Amino acid sequence: MHELAITRSMLDQVLASAREHGAARVTGIRLAVGEAAGVVPDCVRFYFDQMKQGTCAAEARLQFRTAELRLRCPKCGAEFARLEDLCSCNAGADVVSGQELTVESIEIE
Repeated sequence: MHELAITRSMLDQVLASAREHGAARVTGIRLAVGEAAGVVPDCVRFYFDQMKQGTCAAEARLQFRTAELRLRCPKCGAEFARLEDLCSCNAGADVVSGQELTVESIEIE
């Protein structure tokens, strides 16, 4: 259900940017969604299709790019894609990417 608030925030950001640039229409939005972001793209798309009605983004297409989970050992700097692959340093892991939810680009007219 948090996708409702996420989608509202994303759409508000997009509409504010469109106004700032004097756009008449938003035709496309590209989002980067991390594998570990806990966001379901189909839910975002569902809410977006409802919320965009009556706005300058009413005909916008929503595209998603999946950002891979990347972890880094804080001791040796080795990078991994899964917790199961951690190095032998036993120093844990820092998240490098894969938790983000970012508006990467907005297409406007």
